[in-house]
Parts: sequence; C-alpha cells; structure tokens
Amino acid sequence: MAETDELSIASKLCLACGLCCDGTVFGFALIEESEVEDTAAIGLQTFRTTNDEPAFRLGCHYLDGTACTRYQSWRPSVCGDYYCQVQKRVRKHELAEEKAFSMIARARQMTDEIKALLPPGVPISQARRLFKDLAAKQPDLAPDEATFLVKMFVLERFLDSEFRGAKRAHLRGAEKRQASQHGAASQS
Repeated sequence: MAETDELSIASKLCLACGLCCDGTVFGFALIEESEVEDTAAIGLQTFRTTNDEPAFRLGCHYLDGTACTRYQSWRPSVCGDYYCQVQKRVRKHELAEEKAFSMIARARQMTDEIKALLPPGVPISQARRLFKDLAAKQPDLAPDEATFLVKMFVLERFLDSEFRGAKRAHLRGAEKRQASQHGAASQS
C-alpha cells in the first residue's frame, strides 16, 4: 500500500489545500494559553485578540507549498486539531470526496488569481485588509482595484460558505446563505 493510501481523507484534503495555514482562510489561529511561550519560541508571531485570546498570525512560515514542515515536531495544538467545514462535511458524508477536492482546487485557483493582482511582496494574508480599504473607497476605484475587489469578494463569499462556516464567516449574511445552500443540497 502506498504511503498516501494510509492517510485519512482529512489529511489528504489538508495536503491538497493549505489555505488555512497560508492565511487565505484565516488571518490568525487561536492557541491555548499554555502554548504562548512555545509558539513564540518557534518563531510564530503571537498576540492577543480583541477578546484577549492568545493567537498567532497566519500565513505560517512553516508551510512549504501545502505541507507543514513542523509536522513531526512540536507545533500549537490547533495545527493538528483544526478541521475546516469541507473536512467536516466529508467526514459526515454530506460532501463527496471528489467534490471536496474540486472545491479546494477552485479556492486555490481564485487565491492564485488574487495573488497575481497584489502588489509585489504583499502576502495573501494581507489581501483582506486591502479588500476592506478598497471597499470603503468605492466609487473612486481604478479598474485594477475594482477587479481585485470583485475577485476578493467572490473568494471571501466562497470561503465563508464552504470553508469557514457561518460562525467564523467574514462577510455579513453568511449564516443565512449557508443554511439555505446546504439545506437545499441535502434535500436534493
């Protein structure tokens, strides 16, 4: 049996994706209070959220492509414990594996298109801030800014719907959209 055949479907999906760790899906990851010193010691930028929760900033510099280079070493527990909505839905048999991989490919393609529009040196993890700044600027957008804004909005909507879930959505109204989308999907 090939080594990859021994991986769980959740691990296979994660290795095909990497969008949580690179900062596309989330800008930070919450950690346990007891992990703050060790997290900082391995070079991850720790901080406290507005709710005073310990966290570290994403994109993680230990991500190589879509694989974690600290997989066999100590890393914050969230790194091994977190499951995105795609993984959860596959595990519950609400989403076929083939469809899950297709969704990941779509999200990665959208992300790559946005990266191509970003100024040199600006990581995808900072695209969300640029998105908010440009959205506030509207109607005075240059054509390239408008293109970025639309592509970023489409990506954010897709990530809210398929990867983050309603409780961690970034755009307003995601909870209602997600309930109606997934409710309709389970009825068909």
